Amino acid sequence: GGGGGGRSWGRRGPPPDDPVWINANRNASNTRLVKAVLVAGLYPNLIRVDPSSKPSAPPRLFYLSELGKDETLQVHPSSVNHGAKKFSARWMVYHERVQTTSVFVRDCSTVTPYQLLLFGGKVEVQHAQGTLSLDRWATFKAPPRVGVLLKEIRARLDKVLRDKIENSHEDVQATGGPLVEAILQLLNTEPMTAAPS
Repeated sequence: GGGGGGRSWGRRGPPPDDPVWINANRNASNTRLVKAVLVAGLYPNLIRVDPSSKPSAPPRLFYLSELGKDETLQVHPSSVNHGAKKFSARWMVYHERVQTTSVFVRDCSTVTPYQLLLFGGKVEVQHAQGTLSLDRWATFKAPPRVGVLLKEIRARLDKVLRDKIENSHEDVQATGGPLVEAILQLLNTEPMTAAPS
């Protein structure tokens, strides 16, 4: 089955020692990269985590409504994150927002600034303020040169992806390989906790 002259592994998939499988999954245990992929797939479903003024109270969570206003939400009682008094990062992405008695999210995961800035929305550099913004909502303190560098990395990644889409048989390893390695290096060297203070 399958067609196209490729391998056919049936319903169970390839054996775990298959070289193609091993190569395709070489970063599967890289949590930072997996979360970056979550950002790419779930953005703009973004939550801002604001610490509570009381240490015993949970943080306040906000999302940007369709009207462009900060709105509060809560983690659903069925979520593994329900009841958390603190999160390891200031931002989370989520799969779905539902409204019952309040606005809730079930599936949510903390993400870091680099994950958002590399795989989220439009990055703007505010030179005078020394900040970067993502779709004019999420803001990050950073020197302007960092924002310019991140925008350049994103432009190059977009080009590699565009080239691959336009010519699916083209091997983009020569141009894309070093870029992907640079992105992995950035993700892997960012401090794991970027918790709000």
